[in-house]
Amino acid sequence: MGTLTGLGGLVMFIGWIWLIVVAFKQAGALWGIINIFFQPITGLIFCIVNKTGWLQFGIMIFGLILWGGFGGFAMMRNLLGLNWQSIGVN
Repeated sequence: MGTLTGLGGLVMFIGWIWLIVVAFKQAGALWGIINIFFQPITGLIFCIVNKTGWLQFGIMIFGLILWGGFGGFAMMRNLLGLNWQSIGVN
């Protein structure tokens, strides 16, 4: 679980940086700076308004799902004191 959580965080970070670069190149410094501080809502607005950056936004959301989903599962497993054998995984 820790590996998938870390991978999700890395994928999310790559998508975030890539979307910031696209925002700076396509729409200027204002969009780039706003994207740095107010992701993911600004990324979504940027993609809708400028009709570009959807791949980068999708990568960022995919990473967020990996990070949050598997991280949340691992956290709940630890909070409840479950181990792999108790949930039927050998």
